[in-house]
Amino acid sequence: MNTRQLLNHAVTEFDRKQEAKAAKNKRAYYNVYALPQYLGRVADVCDDIDAGADPVAAIMRGFTPGPLRTACLKSVGAGADNTESIGATYLGMPVYSKVTA
Repeated sequence: MNTRQLLNHAVTEFDRKQEAKAAKNKRAYYNVYALPQYLGRVADVCDDIDAGADPVAAIMRGFTPGPLRTACLKSVGAGADNTESIGATYLGMPVYSKVTA
């Protein structure tokens, strides 16, 4: 499997687990619109990787620290890293900025 397939699988599996968790617990929240956003970010990250960026650096820049980033890092064979990425922000919220120039 290539990197795009690995990341797509990782975010889809993460979304399935979130949905299953919410189905078991009435107080848990599942965002039905999250998966398209995850897949869009995977597309941004993979475009950056195709342009020559290191996969780990692109994932670190593309996802905020947490279980989704950990799932993506593990899918490409890297360990979990919850350090804050140094990326761009807009109105205080993180936005994706390419690792490659």
